[in-house]
Amino acid sequence: MAEKEDQKEPDIHVDEEWKKKVQEEKEQIREQKKKKETGPQGGRAFPKPNIQIFMAGLYTQTLMALGGLENPATGQRQPDLEEAEYLIDTIAMLQEKTQGSLEAEEQGYVQNILTDLRMRYVHARDADKETPPPPQPQPPERDSSDAD
Repeated sequence: MAEKEDQKEPDIHVDEEWKKKVQEEKEQIREQKKKKETGPQGGRAFPKPNIQIFMAGLYTQTLMALGGLENPATGQRQPDLEEAEYLIDTIAMLQEKTQGSLEAEEQGYVQNILTDLRMRYVHARDADKETPPPPQPQPPERDSSDAD
């Protein structure tokens, strides 16, 4: 029993300064990651602008106008073939105006999305023609016994 009393638990020394430094380093790493994710001014981080990203935005808008994607504001597919045609014409105009100033990869990308959208437009237009208009509500027929 006396031996147990003679054996003291080891004296544990916690280096508070070291813990503080480690915590500060962790905070710095978190801040660096946050800056990479959000951008230098604290807003969202955007990719470097280029023609493919710009055209991808127009492509997405056109898909929504064709009814191929849900409108994020409404959560519904809302085909608008006039808007789709306008957007396709806009992409074609941009392709014409940038002819000769784009790299081969960029030119190919623009051509591919333009071809895809034109095909989708024709399909949507033809499907719209095949869909019969909704039936118009008819007034209820009067029973001959009602005519007194």
